[in-house]
Amino acid sequence: MAGKLSVVFLCLVATVLSVPAASHTGLSTWTSLAASSTAFVAMAINQFLATRPRYLEPMFGGLDRIYHFHRQIGMAALALILVHYFITPDFQGKQLTAGLNAAAKVVGRYGFYGLIALIGFSLVKRIPFTKLEIPYHLWRQSHRFIGVFFIMISFHQFFIKRPFEGTALLANYINLFMVLGILSFAYTQFVAFTKRRRYEVTSVERLPSATVIEAKPVSSPIRAKPGQFGFLSFSQSGLREPHPFTIAGLGADGTVRFAIKPLGDYTKRLRKMAEVGDRILVEGGYGRFNSARGGEKQVWLAGGIGVTPFLAMADALKSDHGRQIHLVHCVRDANEAVRAETLAEKASQVPGFSFVLHDSAAAGRIDAERLAASAPFDLNGADLWFCGPPPLREAIVKGLRKAGRRLKRIEFERFEFR
Repeated sequence: MAGKLSVVFLCLVATVLSVPAASHTGLSTWTSLAASSTAFVAMAINQFLATRPRYLEPMFGGLDRIYHFHRQIGMAALALILVHYFITPDFQGKQLTAGLNAAAKVVGRYGFYGLIALIGFSLVKRIPFTKLEIPYHLWRQSHRFIGVFFIMISFHQFFIKRPFEGTALLANYINLFMVLGILSFAYTQFVAFTKRRRYEVTSVERLPSATVIEAKPVSSPIRAKPGQFGFLSFSQSGLREPHPFTIAGLGADGTVRFAIKPLGDYTKRLRKMAEVGDRILVEGGYGRFNSARGGEKQVWLAGGIGVTPFLAMADALKSDHGRQIHLVHCVRDANEAVRAETLAEKASQVPGFSFVLHDSAAAGRIDAERLAASAPFDLNGADLWFCGPPPLREAIVKGLRKAGRRLKRIEFERFEFR
């Protein structure tokens, strides 16, 4: 929450600074300038958030929340850009040279059209009026060009004639974010790859519902905690796009394990093509889904492949962890289970940890009453750590509240990055 409030504050500062800078020009020009200045700051901040700053995750609640908010900022910036476009400003102010001013107009026009197209495209996951989903690699590649158009807009705002002096606070404020946005874009294109670590695949297991890939570090491993996720890419053609996957296991020697459900084109290709000896790049770990932050009583509820973070968290449990933890893995049928035997064995070895595999085909759908009945402790005052389909989480939480059981906290990830 603190992260969101900080971003909103920084954007509103541009709105406030536009008052002394351009209020004398009239309401329509000021409105247009305030909208464009606020949108510019929002776009610059979005470029910065795209660098995946791990040190800001506590302020937002994790990288998943940062990306979710990144999308909201993009929508707000798009709306403000349209305000600036349709309310034509009357700039009768300073300009550096006629040549630069004319160039700024042209560059700004094309930058505007480019941003409108790419922001609009980035906000659409499926082609309207069809069931066709835009491929992730097309979305990702097009999204990279937003930074190019941001640079064009930066040129426009710096050299277009303004209704205020270049020494105005607004000018300095906008220029500060111009530098931030351009440097952030340059970082994502030329420096961010240094955060990736090289690994070699040591095991590929093709289970009925998931592809389990284990890899060892070639040099230094990633820094990750159980429950976090990482970005994974292979060296083979068709698998080079980095995709986010939850880490299903972390070894003391830096070994990482991923359990990946073959849902889309990429994950289906990965299932067919991944082999022992493949070189991969891993970046992470990201996210705040870590039960170490939780209380003394915790219910872990997984739906389908949502068991992956709990595999890593259960594996990290020590006999002296001192908490009561109950894991329920809900599957459509027994074939969908991943590492159920390992979890059952862990439950027999670690005091305070219990595990139940709920087979919906045999026992019916899980509900709040069945979840509460399966737990060896009272759910009042317990944490709910959830990973799975949102409708399942909503139904369970609603059912528990209806039954009068009050959870202390509810933790889940917004695993949607576009």
